[in-house]
Formats: sequence, C-alpha cells, structure tokens
Amino acid sequence: MFTFLTPTPDTAFHDRAMVNRKVTNHRRQKSTLLATMLAGTLLLSACQPQTESTTENSTPKTTEQQQTDANKPIVQSDSAAARIAQFQPLYVTQMQGLQRRLQAEYASLEAADAADIGNVSLAPHADGSSPETDSNAKAQATIASPKTDSEINTSTEVGERDLEVLKRLSLEPREPKILTEAQIIKSYQHALQALYQPASEALSAQDADTLLNIATLIPQLFEHSEIAERLTIKSPALGRLIIQHQVWQQIEVQQALDMQQMKRSQQQEFEGLMSKFDETIKGYDEQIAKYEQTLKEFK
Repeated sequence: MFTFLTPTPDTAFHDRAMVNRKVTNHRRQKSTLLATMLAGTLLLSACQPQTESTTENSTPKTTEQQQTDANKPIVQSDSAAARIAQFQPLYVTQMQGLQRRLQAEYASLEAADAADIGNVSLAPHADGSSPETDSNAKAQATIASPKTDSEINTSTEVGERDLEVLKRLSLEPREPKILTEAQIIKSYQHALQALYQPASEALSAQDADTLLNIATLIPQLFEHSEIAERLTIKSPALGRLIIQHQVWQQIEVQQALDMQQMKRSQQQEFEGLMSKFDETIKGYDEQIAKYEQTLKEFK
C-alpha cells in the first residue's frame, strides 16, 4: 500500500516562492550577461572604425603637408638677409679680380696662338722652299695628275683641313664674359633669392653658375646654417662642396694649431738646450779662472 503525503497550504506557498525567486534571479543574471555582452560589442564596433578612420585620415594629411611645404617659398630670416648683405661687397671685389685674371689669361693665350700661326705660315721647308712655292707646285701637280690622283689628293687635303679645324675648335681659348659691378650684384642677389624658392623648383643654369662662383670665392657665407641648408636643398652637389670646404678648413685650422704647438715645443726645447749650454760654458769659465789662478800662484 502506498501512502501519499499531501502538502499543506503553507508548505506549498513556501515552495512556490522559492521557485519564483530562483527563476527571477536566473532571469536577472541572464539579462545582466546579455547587457554586458551587448555593451562590449557596441564598444568594439564603435572603436574599431574610429581607429581606422583616424589612420586613414592622418596619412593623406601628412603627405599633403609635405607636398605643400615643397611647393611654397621659404621666408628668409633677418640674420640670413644681414649676412648676405654683409658679404655682397666682398663677392663683388673677388669676382672683379677673377674676371681680370681670366681676361689676362685669355689675352696671353690669344697672343701665343697668333704667334704660333704666324711662325707656321712663314716657316720655310727643310729644302729651302717657301710655303707659296710649295702651294704652286701642288697646284701644278694636281692639274697634271690623272683624275684618280686628283680625287685622292683632294680627299686628303679635305681631311687634313677638317682635322685642323677640329684642333682649333677644341684648343681655341674662349673669351670670358665680363660683368659690370651692377650685373655682378644683380646676379648675386638673384641667385641667393632663388635658394628660398620652392624646393620642387629647379635652379636655372645662370643661378647655378653664380652660386658656384659664390661658393668658390666666399664660402664663408654658407657658415650660416639657414643659407647652407637652403643651398643643400636646392643643389645637393654645391651643398657637398661647401661641406668639403668646411672640413678642409677645420683640417687647416687644426694643422695650424699643431704647427704652433710644435714651434712652441721646439722653442722650449731650444731654450732648454741653450740654458744647459750656458751653464756648461759658465762652468768651463770658472775652471779656467781657477786654473789661471793656480798658475799665478806657482809663479
């Protein structure tokens, strides 16, 4: 026989309350977990596109900024302008001296070439015949010779003439271009202003030649950091030339200091030797005086 226990009303009410609380707690935990997961998903979805957008937007801005900087001129500082104005008279003096030297060299070479041409045209041959006689003999021989010989002689003469022209073209001195003081100043100012033009704009041939003259005649101008930087940007080859000059200048200064130190060391060594020599001579003089005194006493 089975005995069934019938729950009392109080017990049933208590069990239902416990079940409801468990169900409610389970639902709350589930809702909290879902809310947390949803918040995390939204946070990740919100952050990820923002990072990509920031990265994508920053790179074009940097590239555009670099392109903009390369395509716009640079403002010259007051210190650079003052240094350029300071070295302008020195450059004019140096350039005028260079032009005088080039003009003198050209005149000397031209006079030497004229003397050589005169000596060659008037010099007699080994057999005593003159150049005019030789030319007449060649003309008569050409008329008397057959056609084939005439063609050979003509082609030979043309080849010799072309060779002589080529020699003159390659060896003939070129007259230097002489600029006035106003032209020198204008080219100086224009070339240095060209350094401050956009980096993407190439230097003209005239400005490059002027800057080469400036770097050769007054390299001290580019000891200013801003001017040297602009020169390196606009012409890396001239920038390297200035750097080499500065290195050699430092080497020369160090060599001069080393020479002065060596001279001082040699002078000190010489003075020491002279002092020892004087002391030795003084000792000899004292010994000779004592010897002479002894001889007098014996007498």
